[in-house]
Order: sequence, then C-alpha cells, then structure tokens
Amino acid sequence: MKLKSLLVAIMLFALIGITPCVAANIIPYPQSVELNEVVFNKAKLHKVKYVKDKKMAPEAYELQIKKNKIIIKSADAAGRFYAEQTLAQLASDDVMYCGVIKDEPRFQWRGLMLDESRHFFGKEQVLTILDLMARYKLNRFHWHLSDDQGWRVEIKAYPNLTKIGGIGCNTDSKAPAKFYTQDEIREILAYAAERHIMVIPEIDMPGHASAFVKVFPEFDGKNRTVNPANEELYKVLETIYKELADLFPGNYLHIGGDEVSKRGWNDLAGMKELLEKENLKSMNEVEKYFNRRLSDIIVATGKRVVAWDDLIDCGTNPEGKTIMWWQCDKPLLLAEGVEKGFDMVVCPNDPFYLDYVQDIKDKVGHLVHRQWVNEMKEIYEYPIIDNPKIIGTQTNIWTEKVVTTDRLEYMLFPRVVAQAEKAWTKSKNLNYKNFLERLENEYKYLDSVNIYYYDFREDKRREEPQR
Repeated sequence: MKLKSLLVAIMLFALIGITPCVAANIIPYPQSVELNEVVFNKAKLHKVKYVKDKKMAPEAYELQIKKNKIIIKSADAAGRFYAEQTLAQLASDDVMYCGVIKDEPRFQWRGLMLDESRHFFGKEQVLTILDLMARYKLNRFHWHLSDDQGWRVEIKAYPNLTKIGGIGCNTDSKAPAKFYTQDEIREILAYAAERHIMVIPEIDMPGHASAFVKVFPEFDGKNRTVNPANEELYKVLETIYKELADLFPGNYLHIGGDEVSKRGWNDLAGMKELLEKENLKSMNEVEKYFNRRLSDIIVATGKRVVAWDDLIDCGTNPEGKTIMWWQCDKPLLLAEGVEKGFDMVVCPNDPFYLDYVQDIKDKVGHLVHRQWVNEMKEIYEYPIIDNPKIIGTQTNIWTEKVVTTDRLEYMLFPRVVAQAEKAWTKSKNLNYKNFLERLENEYKYLDSVNIYYYDFREDKRREEPQR
C-alpha cells in the first residue's frame, strides 16, 4: 500500500472508532476489535474452546479467533452467550478474519417494552422478538400486560380477569378474549432465559385500570382508575402480584403508576375516612399513599419495584426500586430520581417511543398529525450521561395504532437495533455513519428471517402497513 493510501486508511479508521486493521460487521459494536488479514478456516467453526475467567465483568467476553480454532473467555454464561452472538455475525460474512475481540456492556439494563394490552400479538411473535433481542444483546423484555383495553395474563385466583377482562382491544371493544395462559408464559420465560433475557411483567395501577374494573366494579375509582380508599382492593392486588411473583422468576415487577386521573376521587366511598385516618391533605397525597402501599406489596414478594417516573415524588424509599424516565418534557425528573437514589432507566418518549413514526412520509402513528417523528439517528445519538444510578436504556412500543405483526415489525426494526448498540457500546465507540454501514448486513439478516422492517435506504423504502 502506498504511503498516501496508508495515511488515508489510518485517518478513516480513527474517525469511525476502529483500529487500523480489518473492520468487523458487528452490531452492537464491541469495545475493542483487533482483527488482521489472516483468514479463519470456517470448516473449524465447531472447534470452540470455552474458558471461564472469574476476573472478567458480568456479561463480558473475550473472543480469540485463530486460523483453525476459537477461544471464548467469560466469567459467566451470559458472556459466553454474547460471544457466540458476535461469532455468528462474523461467520455470516463471506470471509472471516482472525484476531481478538474484547467486549462488555455499557449498561446492565438493555430493554424493549411491548404493549399487548391494546393489541395482542401472541406467543410466536414474542418468541421472534426475543430471538432478535438476543442477537443484539438486549436483556430486558418489559411486557405491558394490562391496561384499559384488556388484561392479558392468566391469574388463577381470579379467572375472570382474562375471561372478561381479556375481551376487547383498542380497535374492537368486543373482540374475543385474548391472553396468555400461565403455561404459555412459562414457555416464553424459558425461551427468554435461554437467551439471557429477563422478562418484567407490568400490571398498571392505579390508572389505566378499565379492564380490571370491568371484573371488579366495586373497586371503580372513576376515569379509568381504582379506588385507593377501598381496603379490600389491596387484598386483591396482593393476591395478584404474589401470583405474578411466583410465575415470573426475574427480579422485577412493574406497577405502572402513570397518567392517573384523580378527578372523581373526592366523592369515592371511604375517601373522607382515608384522608382523616392517614392525615392526607389532597388527592395527590392519596395517589402517593396508594403507590407506597402497592410498592410495599411488591417488596414483600421479594421482588424489586419498577414504575414510570410519575412515582419519583411519592415518598417511597428508593432502595430496591427502579424508575423509568419517560417524560421528555420533564428532564429534571431524571436528575431528581438520580439524586434521590433510584435506579433510573432512560426511555424518554422523544425519541425512544417507537409508536411514533420514523419518517415524516409515514401516515399512521402517535401524534403523526403534529409531525412528531422519532428517527433512528435521534435514538442512536441521544446523550446519556455516565452515572452509577443510570442503569440502562429502553425503547417502548405502545400499540394503539399497531394491529398487525407487519406493522409491529415495521415500527420496531431497525430502530431497536440502533438502541441496542446505544445500550451496549461505550459512547466513545458510537458512530452513526459507521453503524449504517454495518446495518447493511443486518438488513440481509432481517430479510432472511422474514422481518417486515422499515428500510431507511430511500431507494428501497418499503410500504408502510396502515394497521
């Protein structure tokens, strides 16, 4: 190589954050890549030696590729698994090169939230999503299983929650009941565990509770809420969350806590007595009281509480509690949560909500009439500071306007791929231009597994599913 060409190559690699050796088509991009021009013998792909190194960080790995063998070092099974995902991506290239890759995640929480209350997609679609999460090293599947439109998880103690509460969806209030049996959930949980993905179920309270109230009208708090002054309510919730805690082996239960309308609470049965007994001065204080009671129920099951950022100021002890900061117009809530000692997950609706369109040309999506667009580049380049209390990031998809699996996949991919790299790769190694180059291989992979993704390459842009 001539001197001028060599200098140009070195400058290019410096710009895109890759050392001047063979580039690697890997997403999310590793922390350190040193590949050379020696070609690996793919006939030896099965010759993998696994070495346990307890000094390595959780989920970290080292991948050594020699001409005729491969060595994977890790401290745990997750690190080994992620090394295998990287190896699979490398092996998909026509030529695979030798060298060393050292890697570990930036964040411990690398999540995706799927809302199946508004529209139900079923086990096979969830398994497909879990497969793709695993490929891109995402490890938290947040599953929104109750809301106004439907209750989607079987509770043995209260079968009417699915028999009656499961009726309907966002586009048809009389649609036949759809939900997951506990056996189906166990199958999905086992599938996720094999891919080192923790599943976090969400049962939203005290708002977004119409499906619940349909089964328990005695707990109706008006305006899609429950009545915090009814002591029997807490006994029912304790039974439900205890059953969920036994069903889901992960460390977390999500209690929602967002967008609560308290307009009708003053006139609820028992409210006056509750105010006097607990010395509460307003309905805002009643909401905080409810959230503390429900949080205590979760903690008693041995799980950690997860909630939306509405819960930050409810007065609950931050120990063992994780807050999802979603309100992009309230940036101080993130700082407040960190200051109070909560573990914080960054998922602001701008740009991490995937029910918003990704292109101004799209016709269907949340707030599309306001031309609100959450582009992939915005997700990738969104600034997240390094702080021990910021434990991760997550994209969320609400499904009011997502009916079919084609539309679900179209809204998820490839934006989820960008967020996965954001969650895994240290900020100094992030480069959007280079990401787009590596994404070319992932378009081919998504084609091979029949994912109806949105194509950001304008000349090949796919048609937008309308529902």
